[in-house]
Amino acid sequence: MYSFAQMLRRAALVNRDGIASRFQGHRTTWAETLDRVQRIAAVLRRLGLGPGDRVAILAGNSECYFQLLFAIPWAGGVVVPINTRLGSAEIAHCLTDSGSRLLVVDDAFLRTARELRELAPGIGQFVYAGHAVAPEGFVALDPLLEASAPAPAAGCGGSDLYALYYTGGTTGRAKGVMLTHEGMITNTLQWALEIGVGRDDVLLVVAPMFHLVGGLNAIAAAALGAGLCLMPRFEPRAVLQTIASERITKAALVPTMMSAIVSHPDIARFDLSSLRRISYGGSPISETLLRRTLEVMPQVLLHQVYGQTEGGPNICILKPQDHQLAAEGSSRLASAGQPIAGTEVAILDADDTPLGAGQVGEICVRGLTVSPGYWNLPEETARAQRGGWLHTGDAGYLDADGFVYIVDRIKDMIITGGENVYSQEVENVLYAHPAVAECAVFGIPDERWGERVHAVVRLREGCSASRDELIAHCRRQLATYKCIRSVDFRTEPFPLSGANKVLKRDLKAPYWQSHSRQV
Repeated sequence: MYSFAQMLRRAALVNRDGIASRFQGHRTTWAETLDRVQRIAAVLRRLGLGPGDRVAILAGNSECYFQLLFAIPWAGGVVVPINTRLGSAEIAHCLTDSGSRLLVVDDAFLRTARELRELAPGIGQFVYAGHAVAPEGFVALDPLLEASAPAPAAGCGGSDLYALYYTGGTTGRAKGVMLTHEGMITNTLQWALEIGVGRDDVLLVVAPMFHLVGGLNAIAAAALGAGLCLMPRFEPRAVLQTIASERITKAALVPTMMSAIVSHPDIARFDLSSLRRISYGGSPISETLLRRTLEVMPQVLLHQVYGQTEGGPNICILKPQDHQLAAEGSSRLASAGQPIAGTEVAILDADDTPLGAGQVGEICVRGLTVSPGYWNLPEETARAQRGGWLHTGDAGYLDADGFVYIVDRIKDMIITGGENVYSQEVENVLYAHPAVAECAVFGIPDERWGERVHAVVRLREGCSASRDELIAHCRRQLATYKCIRSVDFRTEPFPLSGANKVLKRDLKAPYWQSHSRQV
């Protein structure tokens, strides 16, 4: 039976003295990681964690975060990674909806945690994972570890729930995506096989670990017994320094990060020869960025990863040999790659009938790694997984060779800088402004972010509001990455369908005229 405990025990067995994690100059072996995970698990049980209880983590990247990904299931609990970019009310919803019993926080989020005492009264214990004296009302983790003996594993695994990852919803309420032990581990091994990483690799995680880009790469290190290097935040020069000093062999990035790195004026001063692979996702790579990346790092192999949390998360990978610029404009660079081994992809029409090569429909997925559904939302689960297929909400087509091409999104979602933003959530905030009569929010092309959150607004007669005023209004109520970055005003009513719904595609079309891919 697949389990996270089994995975960690194996890593400590086959690479006992190997460096498991590197963080801000500190190194921890796999044997030390196993011991610390067992002790954290003992502390969690001492604090009242029972079988299946949820433990939320609100913290930045660190060795402790990495260890919690294993300690929580070791103790019998379920991991609930919290998006640190959310506002307090949004976080409170995730905590309350999941029924989390414990919340682990670090120094950066103590203030937010204090606000959550009133907003999320169901939290029984606030656990401080910093290294200073714990504030009043918080239980300090470090002193309890020293007094705790290693705990035996609870025996969770297989189809047991491993984690709840909260994603935005089209209704503006985040939904908890359930992921199992066997699903996560299988998807990690699928990914490792396709990417070609092994025990000798050192994986760089600079994306936040609440996100599956960071989290899955961290889990992969344990699955392989490889090395992991964690960075607290993205800063191009620091990333270049870390690649050189830690001899990083594989990095997980989004195209905006890649652009910042390869455009850094001092890049030639760093020895990047150890870096062999970059996996990226969130948006396709532009030809300009591809050329620049291969120019400054010719030894690097690029892998584009397409997926979504509900998919486990990885679904397709575009391999290095397909990152080529075709002389006659027939490059596969515009595709999202082919399905990974063990995952099936089909294109279905509105009646869930399979479509042939080149026909556009909804991209649907099935396989062992697909989420069993949304936490406490059986109707939404049934709708998303009807007919045994996960309906991704992405519109696209398959070519004759099994390459997936994404052309639009059926779901009303924007991906900006690798983060998901749901239009209706932003529109709800804009409609709360007294001057707004109509609004439509959608993504438009952006060289840096892939897509920019853009609004088209019609003001009420006799009212006025500026672009800056509407942006400030959003920032008071939403996480920064969800806020509109640009606004166009119009005086005529919005185009409507026969069902009196705004034809957002008509509003969006002019911004994407020169782009073949509408996302």
